[in-house]
Amino acid sequence: MHRQCVFGNFILIIMTTAIFTQTSVAGSLKTNAFGDRYLYNLCRSNFDQVGAQAIFDSEFGKSLLLEDTLNIVIGSDSGLLAKYVQQQGIPTGSRFIFIEPDSVLEELQQHQLLDDLQPEIVFTTAEFWEKHANTFKIKEYSYINGIKSFNAICAQQGVLDDYAELSWTINETLNILHNRHNVVIGCQLFIVRQLENIAENILPVTLLANAYQGKTVIILAGGPSLTTVFPWLQDNRHKLVVFAISRISRQLITAGIKPDFVFSVDPQDGNIDVSREMFLFSDETIFIHSYHVQPALLNQWQGQSLYMGSRIPWKSDLNIDNVIGAGPTVTNSALSMAHYFGFNKILLAGFDVCYTKEGITHAIGSDEQLTGPKYDFIPLQVETYCGEFRPTSHAYSLILSILEQQARIITADNRTIINLAPTAAKIENITHTPPSEMLLPELQVNEISSIKQLIPPLSHDVLDKHYQAVINELEKAAFQMHAIAKLAKKALEINNRMYSSEGRIENYKDKRELDGIEKQLKRKYRHHSQLVKKFAVRHFIKITSPHDTDDCNAEKAQKLGSIYYKAYLSGANHLSTLINAAIVRTKTRQEELKEAPDFALLLEQWDRDKSYRRAKSWLKKHPSTHYPEQTAMALQSMQDQFDQVLTNQNTVFKANIAKHSTLSLLKSKIKLLFKHKKTDELINLKTGFINDPSHDNKEPFLLLIDAYLAELENNVETALINYDNIINLGQSPVLEETLLRITSISLEQQDQQNAFLALDCLANLSPVYLPYKAELARIIGDHLLAIDSYNAYIAFFPEDTLSKLKLTALYIDIKVYEAAELMLEHILQSTPDLESAIALKNQLTQIKKLTTE
Repeated sequence: MHRQCVFGNFILIIMTTAIFTQTSVAGSLKTNAFGDRYLYNLCRSNFDQVGAQAIFDSEFGKSLLLEDTLNIVIGSDSGLLAKYVQQQGIPTGSRFIFIEPDSVLEELQQHQLLDDLQPEIVFTTAEFWEKHANTFKIKEYSYINGIKSFNAICAQQGVLDDYAELSWTINETLNILHNRHNVVIGCQLFIVRQLENIAENILPVTLLANAYQGKTVIILAGGPSLTTVFPWLQDNRHKLVVFAISRISRQLITAGIKPDFVFSVDPQDGNIDVSREMFLFSDETIFIHSYHVQPALLNQWQGQSLYMGSRIPWKSDLNIDNVIGAGPTVTNSALSMAHYFGFNKILLAGFDVCYTKEGITHAIGSDEQLTGPKYDFIPLQVETYCGEFRPTSHAYSLILSILEQQARIITADNRTIINLAPTAAKIENITHTPPSEMLLPELQVNEISSIKQLIPPLSHDVLDKHYQAVINELEKAAFQMHAIAKLAKKALEINNRMYSSEGRIENYKDKRELDGIEKQLKRKYRHHSQLVKKFAVRHFIKITSPHDTDDCNAEKAQKLGSIYYKAYLSGANHLSTLINAAIVRTKTRQEELKEAPDFALLLEQWDRDKSYRRAKSWLKKHPSTHYPEQTAMALQSMQDQFDQVLTNQNTVFKANIAKHSTLSLLKSKIKLLFKHKKTDELINLKTGFINDPSHDNKEPFLLLIDAYLAELENNVETALINYDNIINLGQSPVLEETLLRITSISLEQQDQQNAFLALDCLANLSPVYLPYKAELARIIGDHLLAIDSYNAYIAFFPEDTLSKLKLTALYIDIKVYEAAELMLEHILQSTPDLESAIALKNQLTQIKKLTTE
């Protein structure tokens, strides 16, 4: 009896260590009514009522089936998604990498769910996926913008913690790879913005070269420490020139701080969502911007502005020597301009390049801070000036390395860079001094005002001359683009007719004509042809597909020629559209100079560009102009639309960042930190979540964190109290996690009754827990309940042979030999060579023989 009890406790301990400390069990094999075979616990009931093909059609559509694409997929829904891709037909030039947790991949292979896959599809783990990506030529795919990442249904559901961790890590790496390779070939969007901004890119930053020698500047960036420097800055504002990035305009307006210069470089549409409050600054603030900044910021700015970079994207007399401004971020540009303008002391505030310990990424008052901590990343740790380590992202770590290079160059030029925040990431050649210890000389107001006078005013005549010069340049470019498109179209026609059906060149006169067209493109139209190639570079690169063969024949030559001239044609046509739009826009600017303009023309252009503030600007410059009531109403409508832009709280940008702070992501992060025994990170996560303004139902998650912390501190009783409090909440979003921990702790404490109650609840939540309920029922002697639990499980998972064998063994233990015999007969009918079943049959035969003697 004593031995039986010890054996029972041994089984309890095995159940604890092998099952309930691991929630990443893929589950039993199940086949639904549509013939889909899958591991149930990966997606639970997602495939019970609807077939995999219908689900994948709805979820992914054609996005998984694009040509010349490297698809990185987290999870595979038990291989069903890979089979779906294969059944649909692998697109030409495309490859698929499915990344699974190690344990899941092993089970998929054991169940032969990954058999008969084509070589264009590979399955791998986090450790080896980059090796396969390099084999599949990920670099070449990046050049043609051909890398796509997806989360399979199992990764979206996140039943297994492993998928969340895998998804966050892989996506972070892909973003870095994408940015790194995109820098090499440039970006089409920059040229688009350059043409959209051509009328507003008037005065260059070179006007202020070395204008501030011997003076001190403070650069205000958007890191979490920003607002801590505001009181000191307000007291010392008269001693400093203030640079501010545009995205912190909201905080500066609230604090009553007026910057001398505001900076922006981002070409993306979301830039106006985070920078719109800069329009509330007075006209005394000067806007420093890249040539490719988001146009609605630039063309609605009413003060002075200076551009970085080139005005025209082709060789032109309108391009003057100008400073590009370091990238990749606006903070890098502001720092490079501080050096270029001649400041000898550069102070940094909000230049953290790391997060708070609680996971807050940006300054108080920003959309990011108001949305709450970012939960979907596994942070790196960087050392700060105060000696603490703070979390940061992989993207920030790249920025840190660039800042180090900038600081090395600037300090080598006898300039000093000081970060005022003790919690900022420590950067070589950038020192730290607390604001209270800064000694600043007085700055005379007339010194600053005299420097700003280096920027000439833009009179009516100056603007008109600029606009006309731009129009003349654009019209010449439009002619060139039309000629290039015409040549490309003709070349395409020749290329298509030049080859016979057997793939041979039929008429070498066509070949000579094609060579002549190529010479014109390279010589007569060389400058604008280079622009077309730069603009449509991703199309031209498709000539060398990542998985093209080296064999060269006439058929392939025709195909490559077709790709080449189609790239020329589409690039020239797209540029023609942009250039013509720029001509119309610039002519509208000329119209704005008139006292009695064509209001229909102005209103149409302002509405098209969403430049609603230009209406107010025009009225300010023409206060005495009279116009019909209908025009007055239209102008007022424009101003109303601008006011809506300023006050809109439901921006696309805010919606996108909110996706990083959901409760499901929070739960995954809590579980992962507990799994990796990260006590300090859990404490910080709790603090951040308490202050998270975007969620109301916090109690169950806070109780779960407290319970996990208590367990990590070996305070089991406190943990159980917190777990019980979660259960008392009713339908808690963390009920399953709670019951798993109660079961585990109860088994370790040999509290079989409490463990069974928790397991019974778990089995009601999901059938995957029925075998564990059955096993515990067997141990505590409730054989009938154990049999019922096994039978319920087998009914749900009829392919689970292991559970059938366990049920057979139970029948033998309790001497229900007839039922054991029937179960063995059923097992051996489908798997006649199964050794464990044969061994049980021999055991049963031996027992029956002994009982009859």
